[in-house]
Amino acid sequence: MARAPKTVENMSKNLTKEEKKYLEQAEKATLSGYEITEFAKTKKDKIAHKEFLRVTKLLTAVGKNDAMYEAVINDYCTYLSDIERYRRYRIKFEDDIDEIEDSEMETSEKCKLKFKIKDTILSCDKQINTLQRKRFEIEKETGFTVASSLRSIPKKKEEKVSPLMVALSND
Repeated sequence: MARAPKTVENMSKNLTKEEKKYLEQAEKATLSGYEITEFAKTKKDKIAHKEFLRVTKLLTAVGKNDAMYEAVINDYCTYLSDIERYRRYRIKFEDDIDEIEDSEMETSEKCKLKFKIKDTILSCDKQINTLQRKRFEIEKETGFTVASSLRSIPKKKEEKVSPLMVALSND
């Protein structure tokens, strides 16, 4: 697997001042220059809001708090909130199973209810896994690696070819 590209400040190879300047400008061109703003949905949700503040603080520390990541970071925080909500549901459903065990229902009724609740618990687990996978993809691709923004930076400066040289070389 190929390594992720490095920022200009982390490069150890010898670059000319012109090459460094060009690469720094290309890095800056991948960013909008505006900070990430929190969506209303994220702000309204306590868990998502807390995660948003944590993530934006980290992104600011590494110099990547940019509006280009706004939608993805807001989704990332909302997914965490959804995961926590499904985990709470799961705990409640498990408590319901315990209550059914202690109730004075017929055994067949208990079994039917327990199976329905266990199906619901399984669907909660599926939702949790789906949301965790989405969060992981965001972490891997955009949120916490510099690689995604650096992939769009050209490796070398495009050399302008003069029309005269093109005309002369076609002979």
